[in-house]
Amino acid sequence: MAKLTERDNFLFLLVALVLLLFGCSVLEQFFDTGQGVVLVGLLACMSASTLGIDKQRIFTRGWLGFLIVLVLISATVSILEAANLALVSLSALIIFIGQYLKYATRLVLKAPKIDKNQIVGSICIYLMMGLWFAFVQLLLLELLGGGFNGIEYGPWLDNLSRMIYFSFITMTSVGYGVIAPTEPLTRFVAYFEAVAGVFYLAILVSSLVSAGLNQRSDD
Repeated sequence: MAKLTERDNFLFLLVALVLLLFGCSVLEQFFDTGQGVVLVGLLACMSASTLGIDKQRIFTRGWLGFLIVLVLISATVSILEAANLALVSLSALIIFIGQYLKYATRLVLKAPKIDKNQIVGSICIYLMMGLWFAFVQLLLLELLGGGFNGIEYGPWLDNLSRMIYFSFITMTSVGYGVIAPTEPLTRFVAYFEAVAGVFYLAILVSSLVSAGLNQRSDD
């Protein structure tokens, strides 16, 4: 049996992301609220993603670690209703995922050899893209006090599962219409996400397939 090493960093993140997405669905299905559990899942995903950062990148790891702590503190304060720091939590999450997407995309595209880790990494990037757009829409929901049919204004952790659903349905261009944006800004983010999802599949995945074929021909 192959031993998992740091080269399998994307595998840890993929497992964490799948558990987070599944956990959000289970909590919404069987419980009225589960903010604390969702927060723990988010922090676990954020922590797992840092495993893919080169240990020599001390500044990058420190910056991402600071954002993790910021999300923990601000979200906990909001859950305890001591203050509404939703804007701080969501802004930190958007910056964190954006920074990680930049690093992960570079890692996947510049890999000297296409292997299992790069393939898993491309899946992680796609899932993180969906989460990034979900948090952007949650931030707009918080700022506008609404902006969607099918999602009511409320604690962002309670709305996370529904917004993730909307995000991936939009990114894959399925568009069931159960949830729909009603404000100009939320509509803009929705159609921009649909375009980004199509271009991702067309460019990044095709690039990986092409590189893999070239790699086989060279062997």
